[in-house]
Amino acid sequence: MSTSYTWEALKFPTCNVCGSEFLILDLLIDHCKEQHKNMPYVCEHCGRADKYLSSFKRHQFMHSGERPLVCEVCGDAFGQKHTLKNHMKRHAEEPHYCEECKNYFKSEEEFERHKPIHAKEKVVV
Repeated sequence: MSTSYTWEALKFPTCNVCGSEFLILDLLIDHCKEQHKNMPYVCEHCGRADKYLSSFKRHQFMHSGERPLVCEVCGDAFGQKHTLKNHMKRHAEEPHYCEECKNYFKSEEEFERHKPIHAKEKVVV
């Protein structure tokens, strides 16, 4: 069985500033450092170039999986402030939070109807 590939199907590392494509990531990193000197921070994982250190550091959380920002209400963790902020809006909009399944409910009635589901799950036969 032979497999054929077309150039169009391949994904090449692409410069997020000018759209240039490269065969390997190292060439993209070199390109960003040389051609886009106003974008001195280049990600070693994907080649994304940033002008500011703060946005570069935020981008790095995506690769590291680190989530240093923790929700004080439910304990969920996030890598970026805006994601935590959006999450906190949900707590405010839907204040009834189920610790068991991490669902939110707008009304107390809805939340009370939901609770027995977890009681049934805990019954051992």
